[in-house]
Amino acid sequence: ISNVAIAEVTDYIGKTYGSDYLPDKPRFYKSRKNAQDGHEAIRPSMPGLEPDKIKSSLTSDQYKLYKLIWSRFTASQMADCIQKTTQADIEANGYTFKASGYYVDFPGFTALYVESKDEAEEKSTQLPPLEKDMPVRCKELKKNQHFTQPPARYTEASLIKTLEEYGIGRPSTYAATITTLTSREYVKREAKTLVPTELGEAITTLMKERFPDIVNVKFTAEMEEELDSVESGDVQWVELLDGFYGDFENTLKDAKKDMEGVKIKLKEDETDLICDKCGRQMVVKVGRYGKFIACPGYPECKNIVKFVEKTGVPCPKCGGDIIVKHTKSKRVFYGCSNYPNCDFVSWNEPVNEKCPNCGEILFKKKGKKPTVFCAKEGCGFSKTLKTEEK
Repeated sequence: ISNVAIAEVTDYIGKTYGSDYLPDKPRFYKSRKNAQDGHEAIRPSMPGLEPDKIKSSLTSDQYKLYKLIWSRFTASQMADCIQKTTQADIEANGYTFKASGYYVDFPGFTALYVESKDEAEEKSTQLPPLEKDMPVRCKELKKNQHFTQPPARYTEASLIKTLEEYGIGRPSTYAATITTLTSREYVKREAKTLVPTELGEAITTLMKERFPDIVNVKFTAEMEEELDSVESGDVQWVELLDGFYGDFENTLKDAKKDMEGVKIKLKEDETDLICDKCGRQMVVKVGRYGKFIACPGYPECKNIVKFVEKTGVPCPKCGGDIIVKHTKSKRVFYGCSNYPNCDFVSWNEPVNEKCPNCGEILFKKKGKKPTVFCAKEGCGFSKTLKTEEK
């Protein structure tokens, strides 16, 4: 951040919020190790130009983007938030209960900007006034059972954050990395999460078995550092590549020899279709362009059929099958198999359940609290799914 920008935003904070909201001295932040910091950070050109002042001149998306940049930039030069925490131990019939709470004593930068979270966090509350050895009355006892949950699947944002933490890649390579994972169908998107496919798991297992020294986090991060050394002139690139390729060449030869004639076999799902050329029951296969239905008698029989993933829910307009479709960007949506004669489409997954109010089919809305709802205008029915229904 330039000194001019810091002076302008400091002046704005002092006039708008008061001197208490200014730190003792301007804040300067260290860049990440792999940051491309050849220029200033993205910031508003005029810190005093508040988002609401120019809202009427911006589109909705432009306003949201500007407000995010302006708020984060301004908050980065404000004083810390001060919270006061209380912890208490309560003794009752030989048991010890612990309670904690906090309250904000001074909001600081949180008066303007609070970092959002991917995962929901339990909110702490302020405890009532407490004194040592004071008697307390039990107002209510709740029995809650908690199960250990597996780690959450990566989203695009959390995957990029992890790559940054390990020092892997550059900001300019993150989009290409995720595009490769999805376009080659190593992962698939489910709502906001990235779920590994059978192909992705098979490839990962094979690579880890054959190239354990390369397919690991440390190697990738260390290679980034060595390439930076080449850029700075501390290491010659020929020397670096020679040191790497000696061992890699032998590993590659062994892998080629051991894998000669070996094919990765993915689980093939049988369909209810019968090959009209040879009478075999056709199966689902995966190729470079995705799934397709083929005769298991290949190469004697080369009959193939376009793969259609059915949801098992009838179309509410014509009674045909609702099938899974994809946009050019691989986003999933649902449509009628009788298109173009039937134009039914939905971004939400249909479920084989009727609305108790109007009798129309219900749709599933994914998220932190998955729900099923009725899309019929004026109905308004919805319910939150239980754990076993998700």
